[in-house]
Amino acid sequence: MNYILALRLYIRRRAKGARGGVVSVRVRDVCIDDKKCEYVVYTFLTELVKKGVAQKYKQGVYVINKATLAELV
Repeated sequence: MNYILALRLYIRRRAKGARGGVVSVRVRDVCIDDKKCEYVVYTFLTELVKKGVAQKYKQGVYVINKATLAELV
């Protein structure tokens, strides 16, 4: 459960400093070398892709619109 909280904190930080209308989320940046964390974050982000909140940009990188951040944060 702490992994999802770390992801939410990462998204908040990235949203404050990012320009434009999207926030990019790199799984490696959230979970440096923890494979379990990477798996949990990956499954959570793929669920967001299925719901239409996020988009997969490339391997390990997801893009979330700032307009839909209220659902996550």
